[in-house]
Amino acid sequence: MSATIDKLGQDHQHVLAQLSAVEHRLAETADAPAEFAAYLDREVLEHFAVEEEALFPILARHLPPAGGPLAVMNAEHEEFRSLLAALHAAVRAGDAEQGRGCARELIELLRGHIAKEDRILFPMAMQMLSGDEQREVDARAAQQGGGAGRRA
Repeated sequence: MSATIDKLGQDHQHVLAQLSAVEHRLAETADAPAEFAAYLDREVLEHFAVEEEALFPILARHLPPAGGPLAVMNAEHEEFRSLLAALHAAVRAGDAEQGRGCARELIELLRGHIAKEDRILFPMAMQMLSGDEQREVDARAAQQGGGAGRRA
């Protein structure tokens, strides 16, 4: 089993817990959108980088590049980045309502995205990738500092 794929799944549990906590704070504190943006910058973007640089290229050997699961995951990563940029803009502008709206959209997107990866993509990867390919995923993740020892 790939330690990186296992770690990515563990990261998801941490992110889901954070999403629930942020949801509650959005109604209570004006600083919640800014804190959430900082968390996403620090943790989720790093997680995405591991997927995009270590896992997805190896999976692309087995899956169609367009229209398949990788295309969906990459499109959702781009949508996430766009929403995160909108969240940052709202925070900079001091627009608390817009910031809360962006944060809620990000929470919804991430929950759906994580469900797809946990239920479809990661199990598919574990079935499709050979032991050597799983070790290659781990090596690529380790090279960018996103291996099994990293925590989202």
